Amino acid sequence: MRDEAAAPASAAAPAPFLTEEQRVALDQALRDKAQEQAKARAAANHKAAAASGERKSRSAKGPGGAKKGGGGGKYTWGSLLTVGAEEELDRNDPNYDSEEDEKHVVLMRNHQAALKQEVAAYKEAVRALVEEYFSSGSVPDVVEGLEELGASHLAHYFVKRLITTALDRKDREREMASTLLSGLYAEVIAPEQVAKGFSSLFAALPDLVLDVPDAPELLCRFVTRAVVDDVLPPAILSHIDPEADPSCRDLRQRCETQLAARHSAEKVLRCWGGSGAGTSHTDTKAAISSLLAEYLGASRDVAEAARRLRELGVPFFHHELVKQALLAAIESAANVDSVVALLGRLSSTGEVSASQLAKGLRRVADNLADAVLDNPQAGERFAALMGAAAAAKLFNDLEAEDVGDNAAAALAAAGVAIGSAAASAGGAASTGASTPNASNGGAAPSGRGVSVAMPPGVSAFKAVTLAAVREYFDSQDSAEVAARLKGLDEPGLHPLFVKAAVSLSLDRKDRERELVSKLLVALTPSVIAHSALAAGFTRLLAAADDLVLDVPDAVHLLSLFLGRAVVDELLPPAFLTQVLSSLDAEGLGVAVVRNAGIMLGARHGIERLVNCWHGGALELGAVRQAIRDAIAEYGTSNDVAEVARCLRDLDAAAYNHEAVMAAGMSRIRSAVEQEVMDYGPAARKVLDQLVAAGKRDGWMADS
Repeated sequence: MRDEAAAPASAAAPAPFLTEEQRVALDQALRDKAQEQAKARAAANHKAAAASGERKSRSAKGPGGAKKGGGGGKYTWGSLLTVGAEEELDRNDPNYDSEEDEKHVVLMRNHQAALKQEVAAYKEAVRALVEEYFSSGSVPDVVEGLEELGASHLAHYFVKRLITTALDRKDREREMASTLLSGLYAEVIAPEQVAKGFSSLFAALPDLVLDVPDAPELLCRFVTRAVVDDVLPPAILSHIDPEADPSCRDLRQRCETQLAARHSAEKVLRCWGGSGAGTSHTDTKAAISSLLAEYLGASRDVAEAARRLRELGVPFFHHELVKQALLAAIESAANVDSVVALLGRLSSTGEVSASQLAKGLRRVADNLADAVLDNPQAGERFAALMGAAAAAKLFNDLEAEDVGDNAAAALAAAGVAIGSAAASAGGAASTGASTPNASNGGAAPSGRGVSVAMPPGVSAFKAVTLAAVREYFDSQDSAEVAARLKGLDEPGLHPLFVKAAVSLSLDRKDRERELVSKLLVALTPSVIAHSALAAGFTRLLAAADDLVLDVPDAVHLLSLFLGRAVVDELLPPAFLTQVLSSLDAEGLGVAVVRNAGIMLGARHGIERLVNCWHGGALELGAVRQAIRDAIAEYGTSNDVAEVARCLRDLDAAAYNHEAVMAAGMSRIRSAVEQEVMDYGPAARKVLDQLVAAGKRDGWMADS
């Protein structure tokens, strides 16, 4: 399929890539994995219920009493000539029995009490669900939680709780609430339940104003956003009674004004600021980088840094702050004291939890081998940083299993004992043994502090191959990568190369991902055996849960890489079924295999996977031609934004000077013609001399 994949489709309807037998086998394997996951969850739920003392009747039989009207029931003949509904008791009936009326009242009260208990339990459950969603941002968890609760007739309480909680939060949570409503609409929550939830908010608005003074303005944004997202009909405004309260009148006027304004849809979609820090992974990382740059640059104001971190409202992402801060201390020894002071303050006040502190430390320690490639002093500086942290007792309360073997060994070398793992690592350090995880390229104690503690063959292999892949991203020379792999002569480590190459491209753009896909085709099987390639992808699938921490879209990207490898005939379709037995039922690797199977089984799946990276890796000539075409189009349309979009899509910043040359010289010549009176008649001659000198000296290309 390597050469034929790019060929145009034939006139006949394209068949799915997977055969019927392969599709059936994959579906059966996925079902078995799902049953394994369901059993694990059921066992966990059973343990939780037993621990909480919950008891629920599992009997399918009723209590045995007679049914309404005497029909049915245990030991009953049933009612004769029963037609229609049961008649109500009449106090004026001569046969009226007050005891029957009292029984009816008791039954009604019991029913109302049970209903109140159900509503109270549902409200408490959705309150916890909303709080967890604002912390984790996981929509699938909310869907799963609502499905477990059931009681779809009470979903309006969830809508009300979600918006009421978001009103008293920041724009990040409000954007998350609007996005969640749009995602749950009709699929999980019925439209009438959404409308009922908003109607209850309208009725409760006078009370909401007491706690949130700007509630009319905020609720107006929620309503208009829901209307633009097609979650609510515009007629929902008729449910707002302007005579009920001045706040209701204000709300209705605001909604009508905003929906009637020009370009209202575009404005409403950005009413919470759009995707930004807290809602976008990239923007949140940029905001944390800005926070640290300001703190380490001039201010050194711990209180200001803590305030900005609170404003971000991303407690589940604080490990990124820890990671960036530690890396800043490794890059410059002048930052060590400031970083320790910042993390110490945030840890002591509880603004950064122990789990987030441990996760950030582990990410740095486990990737220290890569840092050493760029900074040979990284090991020694990391040791000095751990020494400063030990003096400040920064990591003393962490658990060894949370920080990992590499960080535990580094802390043990600094004199911090955080458990048996650290103690054993310290003992190994004294004897010169290396205990950290070699596959991750972590840190281990040595006489000079912390160094990369992998077997010599593994460390050399990883260093050379990672450098080769990074160089390949610039040169696009797959032959050079093949020569380096052959020169290392380590076929047993080729799975590490496959994993490293794909992992390195995940956090980049489509150009690099396309280059990696092409590189795997060029190297298999002449350099990398099919079995080594399969082992590399198995490692990637097993590590999907870790990769998603750094690249939230890792599941989708890995699915494309896996499907592309099958289409390129690097992996057999049976690999999808075989690899499932090696994966954790609860892990994300199963989702990657499932998504790849769906794409391979779809019509036109081959074409979509062949072009999954949108042809990102263009040759230099194609880049130059694309830039010149964009400039030529600009000459007729004068649309600067379109040219900028074309340059972004090309993702070839190193060749943006081509755009300057293509557009710049024509504009300079035009300006000279217009300003010849100011510059003098020699201006044209001087410009021609400059252009000729530039072409002769090589700093200006021929156009």
